[in-house]
Amino acid sequence: MDVAVAEFELYFDFEKQSHSPQRVFKIIADLLVVLGKFDSLLVQTADPEFRAELILEDIATGSLRAKLAIFLRSIPEEAVKNFDWKKLIGHFLNKGLQSFIKFLENKSGIDNADELKNLQAALESEAAVVSTNPLLVPGQIPLDKLVVFMEEMTRAVAALRGQEYIEYRSAAGNARFNPHFNTDNLQSLLITETQNSESEYLVKAKRPDFMGESMWELVLKGHTIMAKMADNDWLEDFHEGRVDFRPSDYLRIKLQTETTFRGSFGNPSVHHTVLKVLDIVRQ
Repeated sequence: MDVAVAEFELYFDFEKQSHSPQRVFKIIADLLVVLGKFDSLLVQTADPEFRAELILEDIATGSLRAKLAIFLRSIPEEAVKNFDWKKLIGHFLNKGLQSFIKFLENKSGIDNADELKNLQAALESEAAVVSTNPLLVPGQIPLDKLVVFMEEMTRAVAALRGQEYIEYRSAAGNARFNPHFNTDNLQSLLITETQNSESEYLVKAKRPDFMGESMWELVLKGHTIMAKMADNDWLEDFHEGRVDFRPSDYLRIKLQTETTFRGSFGNPSVHHTVLKVLDIVRQ
């Protein structure tokens, strides 16, 4: 069963007689996409089976004011009958969105990961209250997803000019979107540890880069990896044809592996660099 659980309003104060009116509607469209995805993330912390969808209910005349509803899809019938639960989850979605926008509202940026973790904890603490399954542990909101939403939301409203603003309004409170929030360092805040190692390996060049200096596809211990070729002297000789390297040959290389961990969840990112080509091994 589908049911509307929350309503909110977006108030758009744009420059009158503005040139390039498509700019205004692109801002609105991009912002609605982000808000819809964020609502889906919130509701799935309460129950991973829930799906949220934004519905446009009305546009007020005399100003650009959109009234939207949050619908949940395929909700268990027993939950729909529970009026108190509908109020709770509606408040949770409105409060979660308002808190997120308010968190960014007056900030020029953030300097440490603790601020992200505090926001994460505040959002997750509300999820347990609205779960339809008492045995279900509410899901964690990954920090990297919060960062992505900060980047996408800021990018969506970045084209606002001068005194223009967009305000989120709901029963949970009001908050203005911040087009000036600096997102440049957010990804680096997620890095909790970086490990570097260097070792010699015998690898097969599955797909050499014949034209440029970018990535080589290598087979290392039976697994395919992508590696940056940083031995510029050998690379120049290879491109100039001064290296007798055949498709069946192996390379003995000195390989650097950088492993970056981002928090306690998710897979670490791994980057490989060939520091030195030591020898060509002919089979």
